[in-house]
Amino acid sequence: MYQFPCNSSYCATCSYWSGKRKLCDQWGSRLEVSSPMTTGTCLNQKSGAWRQTRQANGGCSAFRKWGALK
Repeated sequence: MYQFPCNSSYCATCSYWSGKRKLCDQWGSRLEVSSPMTTGTCLNQKSGAWRQTRQANGGCSAFRKWGALK
């Protein structure tokens, strides 16, 4: 398993990423994915990656933090 801190700006921590992820703790300070290469679809129409498959460790300028993270 691979973890991302809540203050990082990766696809895995973005509210528009559809990949499988889960919170690591009750405070919402970290999330976990099976691998940094885990994939999900970008659901942000304002992103150049809209409807494209993106890896958890990817990023873009249209990032918005996932609401479950603090």
